[in-house]
Amino acid sequence: MIEAKLVFLGVVLAAGLAGGALALRRATGRSASSKLGLGNAFAAGVFLGVGFIHMLPHAAETWAGLGWSYPMTFTLATVGFVLMLLIEHVLLPEHSHRGLHESAGHGFDSLVEGGHEGIGAYVVLAALSVHSLLAGLALGAEASLASAFVLFFAIFAHKSTAGFALGVSLVRARVGTVRSWMLLALFAFSTPVGILVGTGLGAVLEGPAERTLEASFISLAAGTFVYVATFDILRDEFVEPGGRAAKWMLVTAGAGVMAIVAIFQ
Repeated sequence: MIEAKLVFLGVVLAAGLAGGALALRRATGRSASSKLGLGNAFAAGVFLGVGFIHMLPHAAETWAGLGWSYPMTFTLATVGFVLMLLIEHVLLPEHSHRGLHESAGHGFDSLVEGGHEGIGAYVVLAALSVHSLLAGLALGAEASLASAFVLFFAIFAHKSTAGFALGVSLVRARVGTVRSWMLLALFAFSTPVGILVGTGLGAVLEGPAERTLEASFISLAAGTFVYVATFDILRDEFVEPGGRAAKWMLVTAGAGVMAIVAIFQ
């Protein structure tokens, strides 16, 4: 199990770095933006499917096994959701928050034309890293290999596009090359750090404490998965005038894949 998580860690790290590197090297063009939008739509479907079909039921079953009658799963999922909302829309400037969605949906050239917003890249970094860290903690604490693989697939599906969004924001803010790579590395390592911490805590704790930790991380991460799918992807992808039918089909396909996977768990 630990060996598998280390493999997941390496793949996720590479995906985040690769997505950010593509943006930092100024990958441009409508074709690239269109493909990114379609990939985002599929990732959103995967996130919804993992959150609603896999994570929430699994966490609820664990809490029930621990003797909880209070709906801790959905309470903590709500905490995860409103935490992301707090970071992106309350604590940080709204004009900077828009940089995250513009980065995810448009090419490099159109972003540079938007002007210099130095703080925007750090807003994107904070939002993406918090979600990535919680997702990594959930993956690291997961005791079932099958469930861990489902979480890994969801994280992997979005990590490269999230890295691309951050990379474009760094370029748009005209952050220096060295600092850009340092910030990109910070984001890329957020999930692996979460995996290591979650795995370490799971190895140290035993019995009810271990299951409580696992259920808590999964519940919190489920809320952030639903938030990222809805607020950070679907809301903005479907504002774009073209390709809505294709994006809807990809969202449905992503969720459908996760529904099929649940049959075999």
